[in-house]
Amino acid sequence: MDLDVLKEKWAEQDQKLDLSIRLNRKLLMAVHMNRVQSPLRRFAAFSGMGALLGLITLTILGRFIYDHWQAPRFALPAVTLHLWVIAYVAASIRQMVLALRIDLNKPIAKIQQELGSLQVLRLRVVLWGVLSGQLVWWIPFLVVALKGIFKVDAYEVFPPAFLIANVALGVALIPLSIWMSRKFVARLKGSPWMERLVRELAGYNLTAANGFLAALQEFENETCS
Repeated sequence: MDLDVLKEKWAEQDQKLDLSIRLNRKLLMAVHMNRVQSPLRRFAAFSGMGALLGLITLTILGRFIYDHWQAPRFALPAVTLHLWVIAYVAASIRQMVLALRIDLNKPIAKIQQELGSLQVLRLRVVLWGVLSGQLVWWIPFLVVALKGIFKVDAYEVFPPAFLIANVALGVALIPLSIWMSRKFVARLKGSPWMERLVRELAGYNLTAANGFLAALQEFENETCS
């Protein structure tokens, strides 16, 4: 066989092999991206369900407020809960929209950046819920639940000193919790354990999606090197 013909055949085979490798790489990337997309969709679905439950709660609280509007001792705790749930619904919808807007066709670094922003938002929502919940989901919820479900007046069951002390305790715990959380983060900044804690607080599905992206980034770096 002529040497030029042999070189041409070799070049054709090399080109086919390169094309096959690139095709297999794209297929493998697509499979991994599907593994990223599934937890993102679950996160969006759970956020949507949370928003739906919040809307149902708003309807129930709205009815309670309407029925007890002339009794401020019942209406005001219900209004407090109502405002809290409105903020929760808005935060849930925002998380759902951000999760659905993540374009998996973008470069992995860009996807990781958007996912990181979503994790930060999720963490803020969790912390906000915990801090504000210490005030909102204790006495106001107790008053509304007892009256709405059991037709019991919490102001007659519990002494005023008990109610006032618990409201004051809830208010006092908010700045204390913020101070403790800042101290906690400052001491454990850069710690692998702290990073794992943050990822868990950000939600299981976001953590799973982030893990798949990290593995995909590592694979891409290896194939490009």
